[in-house]
Amino acid sequence: ATFGSPDVGRTDGQPGCHALSLLPVLNSMSTAYHETPTTPRWQAWSLIAAFTLLTLALIAGSLQALRTDGFTKTQANGWANFWHGAPMRALSDDLRGTPVADWLGTRQRELGWLLLKDLGPRVKPGCEGWLFLGDELTVHANGAAHATRRADIAKTLIDGLAARGTHVVVAVTPDKTRIESNRLCALRRPAALDARLPAWSEAMAARALPAVALDAPLQQVKAQLGGEGGAYDRTDTHWSLDGAQAAAQAIAAYLRSQGFTPSPEVGFTVTRAPVAPRWGDLVRLAGLDQLPPHLRPAPDQVALPKFEASTPVAQATSADALFGDGPAAQRIGLVGSSYSRNAHFADWLAHALRSDVGNLARDGGGFAQSMLDFLKQEARSDAPTAWLIWEIPERVLQDPIGADEEALLTQLKALQAR
Repeated sequence: ATFGSPDVGRTDGQPGCHALSLLPVLNSMSTAYHETPTTPRWQAWSLIAAFTLLTLALIAGSLQALRTDGFTKTQANGWANFWHGAPMRALSDDLRGTPVADWLGTRQRELGWLLLKDLGPRVKPGCEGWLFLGDELTVHANGAAHATRRADIAKTLIDGLAARGTHVVVAVTPDKTRIESNRLCALRRPAALDARLPAWSEAMAARALPAVALDAPLQQVKAQLGGEGGAYDRTDTHWSLDGAQAAAQAIAAYLRSQGFTPSPEVGFTVTRAPVAPRWGDLVRLAGLDQLPPHLRPAPDQVALPKFEASTPVAQATSADALFGDGPAAQRIGLVGSSYSRNAHFADWLAHALRSDVGNLARDGGGFAQSMLDFLKQEARSDAPTAWLIWEIPERVLQDPIGADEEALLTQLKALQAR
């Protein structure tokens, strides 16, 4: 194939052309197209090593499961639904519970962080080492309806307990992503969640339920600390020591405005340990807590407090104080989530109230689980608890309604029938 162009330089005066052949170009293109790409030797050996490691891990996990009489799901399923993959799913579930699988999972998360700064599916990075719980950013279908149902359950529950002599005060813990929103950077909090907390406050007011707003005192703490800290710890889901203290003081002030007086009054002294590094639960949730300290996300710097009661009778934060033999006037209960079990919140609350506080909060308590525990304990008590603080994380308000929520009403009826 040739292309021609007029040749103005010919001596005979006739038009001519220069011939340009494309055959060499096409041949080189064909050769380049059909060349087999070469893989660097180190990449090939890395793939072989990874495959070998996974194979050995599978064999080791299988031997471990056999030795400990494992493969229960595999044995139960047998060859049933083979063409639908049921035997392989059962085998996968059995292997997932072996120590080797746990070890591999941890190493995978560590490598993801070290190579890609990946924190896994549930932990989200913000600015300058700030970490956030991804659950706070979940938008639930029919979330507003779920929150309304919870408000109705709270109304029935609080009114029922009030009839027995228990004053319940609701305190919703705002999302960390709400209070520390200036630390999000590229992390986006859905606009649909902006109304979640205000809507709950309105629902409490419409039902004339006693509730404490914690967003204002937490924002005040954040403003006071400026860039030196926050109302929440950088590497933890939960509030910081300063945030927990401010929340406790706000709740105590509200209880006093409703007529609470400590009986008996208990004083506390608070001392602080030296400042030391502390990695929060988000580092553990990301699977990075087993890395050497210098390879983990930067820790918080915390001076942990120590609380000492000034009277021998005091048993702050003990459930025995809630369900003991003392007079009902001194019995104050706390139910809630892991927020009530972190940053010495229950201790700060006892300090601010100058009274014992029985803490029945549980990790993952959500809206209902800790309250269910309280209702069951109350059914075994000789006298009703006088005051009860019900701490609820904002992020669970719009979760789908589960069996625990409906069980609250059933348990309340059982308590009222005593």
